[in-house]
Amino acid sequence: TGLNAYTQYSCYVTANTSVGEGAPTSTVIILTSLSVPEPPLNYSLLPVPGSPTMLFANWSAGMPKIGIIIGYIVYCNTSTSQAYPEQRIGQNVPTTRSVVNGTTLATSLTGLNPFTQYSC
Repeated sequence: TGLNAYTQYSCYVTANTSVGEGAPTSTVIILTSLSVPEPPLNYSLLPVPGSPTMLFANWSAGMPKIGIIIGYIVYCNTSTSQAYPEQRIGQNVPTTRSVVNGTTLATSLTGLNPFTQYSC
């Protein structure tokens, strides 16, 4: 316990008796598992001027960054539907989403209905 996620450690084992500590085994180098990242920071959502069917989303990477972020997914639902995917299991709720790679910190949500309130 007490190890950090996505951190390289060098480990070995020794045997001990009342006389002292024996020679160590060969050192093994291991990388601990990734953890779930912190939420992105400074998330904002803006209408795109002249386009009633598009929104622009941007954010900053969450800190601390534990591991390598391979992507972001922006979910956008009508305000009457539930916002998170795990709440929609088994439901036929229309969702707009945009998937971007881990180095992209902005995206456009397209295909939205004009004059419709969304929760993103």
